[in-house]
Amino acid sequence: MFYRKKQENHWQSISDLMTGLMVIFLFVCLGFLYQLNQVRQKYNMERQAIYEELNQEFKPEEIAKWGAQIDDKTLSVTFIEPAIFFKANSSNVNPKFKDVLDEFFPRYIKVLQKHSDSILEVRIEGNASREWNGDPNSAEAYYYNMKLSQDRAFNVLQYVYAMPSVSSEREWLQEKLRAN
Repeated sequence: MFYRKKQENHWQSISDLMTGLMVIFLFVCLGFLYQLNQVRQKYNMERQAIYEELNQEFKPEEIAKWGAQIDDKTLSVTFIEPAIFFKANSSNVNPKFKDVLDEFFPRYIKVLQKHSDSILEVRIEGNASREWNGDPNSAEAYYYNMKLSQDRAFNVLQYVYAMPSVSSEREWLQEKLRAN
């Protein structure tokens, strides 16, 4: 009978070490994915709660009268009829749009403030038409429309910020409200 001398294999030790590290890495990843899923669920629940409160606050007839839409995924409130809110090539807020903002904005802010910890910012975004007397693809048209949309957003921000009905919320508005 022949007996072989058992040789130690250092690769087996390294393999065991790598397996142990991989198991640790797997548990770290699973923990991270669990936390990520918890955050996503909390975000979706909070978004849904805000959407439902907005729908309770604003009746469909009001939303239709204002020419607005509330997106359930982004919580964006979009006013669809720009001709009603601004004259062509103007950044001045029309009186009719001021009336809409007077009805809409204080109630909107009241709903959002209930979820203040979950809201990073409230953006007012301005838009401009792509119509242009010259070449709509020119740099001049691009700059003009960019300035017009920014001026429109800024003028809406100035108007809603100055509303007497939101004067008690000005500190919150300064923290959260942005014009883009």
